[in-house]
Amino acid sequence: MDRRISLNGQWMIRAFDGQHGPPESFIGPDADETLFFDGYVPAEAHLDMMCAGLIGDVNVGLNAQAARWVEECVWVYRRTFEAPAEVLAARAAWIVFEGLDLNAVIYLNGKEAARHANAFTPCRVSVAGKLEQGVNTLAVRIESGLYSVGDKPSTPYNPHSLDNLLHKRQWLRKPQYSFSWDWNPRLVNVGLWKPVWLEWADVARIEAMVVFPTLAADRSRATIHCRLYIDNVTGADALGKVRARCAETGAAVEQDVKLPSGTWRQDLAIDVADPRLWWPRGSGAQPLYTIEAEVEAGGQVLDRAKRRTGIRSVEIKQPPHPESGRYFIVEVNGRPIFAKGGNWVPPDMIYARVGAEKHRTLVRMACEANFNALRVWGGAHFADHAFLDACDEAGIIIWHDFLYACSKYPLDDVDFMNNVKAETTFAVRDLAHHPSLAVWCGNNEIEWGDWDWGYNAIKPLPHYGLFHHIIPTILKNEDPSRPYWPSSPYSPDHEHPNSKTVGDQHPWDVSLGHFSEDFWGYRGDVSRFPNEGGVLGASSPATVRQFLPEGQRRIHSPAWVFHDNAANFMRQPLLCSRALIHWIGRVPENMGFDDYLYYSALLQAEGLKEYVDNFRRRMFSSSSAIFWMYNDSWPVSHGWTIVDYYLRRKLAYHPVRRAFQPVSVVPAIESDSVLIVGVNDSTADWRGEVRYGLADLAGGLPLDRRQQAAIPQNSAAVLAAIPRADWDRAGLQRTIVFALLLDGGRTIAQNRLFGEIFRNMHWPAASPSVTRDGDQAVFASPAFAWGVAIDIDGEAALPDNAFDLLPGIEYREPCLAERHLPQILRVGNLA
Repeated sequence: MDRRISLNGQWMIRAFDGQHGPPESFIGPDADETLFFDGYVPAEAHLDMMCAGLIGDVNVGLNAQAARWVEECVWVYRRTFEAPAEVLAARAAWIVFEGLDLNAVIYLNGKEAARHANAFTPCRVSVAGKLEQGVNTLAVRIESGLYSVGDKPSTPYNPHSLDNLLHKRQWLRKPQYSFSWDWNPRLVNVGLWKPVWLEWADVARIEAMVVFPTLAADRSRATIHCRLYIDNVTGADALGKVRARCAETGAAVEQDVKLPSGTWRQDLAIDVADPRLWWPRGSGAQPLYTIEAEVEAGGQVLDRAKRRTGIRSVEIKQPPHPESGRYFIVEVNGRPIFAKGGNWVPPDMIYARVGAEKHRTLVRMACEANFNALRVWGGAHFADHAFLDACDEAGIIIWHDFLYACSKYPLDDVDFMNNVKAETTFAVRDLAHHPSLAVWCGNNEIEWGDWDWGYNAIKPLPHYGLFHHIIPTILKNEDPSRPYWPSSPYSPDHEHPNSKTVGDQHPWDVSLGHFSEDFWGYRGDVSRFPNEGGVLGASSPATVRQFLPEGQRRIHSPAWVFHDNAANFMRQPLLCSRALIHWIGRVPENMGFDDYLYYSALLQAEGLKEYVDNFRRRMFSSSSAIFWMYNDSWPVSHGWTIVDYYLRRKLAYHPVRRAFQPVSVVPAIESDSVLIVGVNDSTADWRGEVRYGLADLAGGLPLDRRQQAAIPQNSAAVLAAIPRADWDRAGLQRTIVFALLLDGGRTIAQNRLFGEIFRNMHWPAASPSVTRDGDQAVFASPAFAWGVAIDIDGEAALPDNAFDLLPGIEYREPCLAERHLPQILRVGNLA
C-alpha cells in the first residue's frame, strides 16, 4: 500500500552570487559537482553552511549578520535516484516537495518540470513519463524570494518600514518574522525545509482527508464529518467504494461511488451517540477519536488515510455588557472558557530545525505553567502537526491567525490572490481535524493598521476583501466547525479595532504606550479579550552568557545590542533602562551585570503578574489573559517571554504559573477599597478559608483577618475588602496588602499588592531561611522578602521559584528526602 519512496537525506548544494557561473549550468546530469558542498534535506542553507564551517552559529554573537550573504544567493540543490520498475510503469507519478522556501524551479534530468513560490504549501510535480530507467537527476534552483520581488512596488504597501524597501516581505508567502521583528533578527531562510518523496498511483489516491465534528445542541449526539478529496488518475470514470470508520466506536459508513476523472470530493458522516467530549485543559478530559478512511476499486484498496480528532463545539459569544460594549467569551461545549496563556512564535529562526520533541517540550512547559490557551501569531507559520497533536492531547486551545501581520498585502495582484487562496484552502483542510484549533483569525493588527497606520493611503486597503470575504468563504465551504474572527485586534459594530469594550484587544498601553514603563497601568484595563500585551525583561544569566562571546558580556556591547529587542529602543532612555530607574531607582550602567539581569527579570515577572491578575479577577467581564509572548525564536538580551530559546525558565515563569493556577486570589484596588477577589476556573466549587490583611515590610501583620470563603466554579468572587483609608493610615511605603486561600489549614494560593513603587518603599534587609519538614522545604522570614530566587539560570525543574515570603508566614514547596534543600540565591529587597 505504501507508494512512496523518500528522497530525504544527503543532497549536493551550491550557492550562486551572479559572478561564478549561472545556476542553470549546474542542474543537468552532467554538471560538475566538485564545486558543490554536502547538504541535507529536509534542512536549510544556513544549516548546511554552518555544517561546512562557512558561517558560525547564527545564535551566537554577530554571526547572523555575517551570514547575510546566504539569503542573497541563488542555490542549487541536486541529487540522483533510481526509480523502481513499478514507478516507471505507473499511470501517474509525482515528486512531492512538502516545503520549498521560496521561489523554486524544479528540474528532472536537466528539463524544467515545475515552479513553486509558497513556503506554506506543498509542491506536487508530475513526473509520469519523465523518469528514466537507471539514474535520474533531480535539481532545484531556489532563492529566498528577494530576487523575485526586486521590481515589485514596496512603498504603496508598507510605507513606514525602511527595511521593506529591501525585502518587500508582503509579496512573499513565507514567514514574515524572518525579515526581522522586534524579537527576531533578519535571517531569511532558503532551502528545502520539509521532506521530499517520490509517489505513484495507478487508479486513484486520497489527496486530502478533512475531518471535523458537529455537536448536537443538547450534546447527546455528534457527527464526525469525513471529507475525502480523491484524485482519479486513469483519465476515465470508474466505479468504486469509499468507507470511513471510527476505531474507538466501531461505527463505519460505506458508499458506492462513481470515481470521476480528476480530483473530486466525497463526504461521509459517522454518527456518534453519547459522545465523549473534548475539553480545554482544566475543564474536562481530552478523549480523541481515530477516523480511518479508504478508497477501493475493482476489489482492491487503492489508498488509506487516518486522522485523529476530538468532538467539541466552539462559539464566540458577544452579548451586551452591562457597563459598556459587549462581552467576548469563547465557549467550548457551551461552557465559558477563561483563556490563560501566551503567544506562540516559531521556536527557532531557522524553522527547519524545530523537531517534534521541542514542540512537545514547549507544550508540556505551557501546561506546567497552567496554560489552557496559546495564540499562534500571524507573522510566522501554520502550526506544525506535532505541536497541534500535543495540544490536542493536553487540552490547549489554539487561536490561530492566518499568516499576515503588520502590513498591507497586494490582493490587488491576481497572481498573489490566487496564491493565497490556494494556501488558505490547503491549510484549512490540513489542520481541520485538530480539536485544539478553536478559532481562526484573519491576521495580526492589519485592521488596526487600516484605521490608524495609513493603510488607506496610496493603495487603500488592498487586502480588505481577503479577510472579510475570501477567507471566511473558504472556511464556510471547507470547515464550518469553528468560528472565524477577521483580525486581531478587531471590534464589531465599526468601533475602533482596539476598543477596550468590544472584540479582542492588544493592550499595548503598557510597554509601548503612555504607560511605557509603568505596568501598574494594567490595573485599570477592562479589555474584554486581551490576547497580546507584555513586558520586557532580561534573559537568564546562563542564556546571556551562552550567546555573548567573551569580551562582550556586558550590557550595550555590540553583540548584546544585536540580540536585544528592538522595542527596547523605541524611546530614550531605553525602555528597560527606564523601567529600572522608575521602579527601583537604579541606573543600569552603574549596576553589576548579574544585578542588572536579576532585577530586569524580576520586574518583568512583576509586570506579567499584574497583567494576569488584573484580567483574571475580572472574569468573565474579561475572558482571557493571553500575554505577549510565551517562547523565543532565538536567544535574546531582553525578551517578552517566560521560556527562552534554550528552554530555560525565565524568572517570570513561576510567577505567571502561580497567577494562572486554577484557584487563585487577587487583591485589587477598586475606588475606596482593596478587594480580595477569589478566582476559580475549575469544574468544582471551592470552599475554604481566606486570610488577608496588611503586612509590614519590616515584620508583623498590623491587620490579620480570617473568614470562611466560597468561590463557585468557573467564576470570580469578592471574598473580602479592606478600606483604602486603613491602608493609607498604615502607610503605603511600609505595608502591603496580603491574601491567602487556605484549605484545611494548608495554603493553596498566596498573593500581595503594593501601593507604592518599589524604590519608595521602606525596605528591610531580608534574612530568609529554609528548613526541612519531611518531604517539604519550608521557607520563612521575619521580614517581607521579595522575589526569592532559588534558581537564577532557570535550568532546574523546580516546583516554584521567584516567590515572596510574608512576615512570619511559612512558604512550602515539595522537596523529596533524597534531594538537597534548595539554596536561596537572590532576594529583591532594596535594602
